[in-house]
Amino acid sequence: MSSRSKRLKLHAEILALIERRRRQTGDPELGRDMEQWILRDEWRDLEHDILANPGALEGMLVPLRRSR
Repeated sequence: MSSRSKRLKLHAEILALIERRRRQTGDPELGRDMEQWILRDEWRDLEHDILANPGALEGMLVPLRRSR
């Protein structure tokens, strides 16, 4: 299993744990920052992979500027 696969699996497990704890505590904000960080990290990797090898998506890609 590649390191990327391991990381994706770990992130999925963390997100599932966060969701379980939210339900247990009734706190919808619990783990929000960690959840956002994981989602941004995975989105960035997906974007990088698609741009490196767009394949069938090439005609549909539109570059976006990020506000920082």
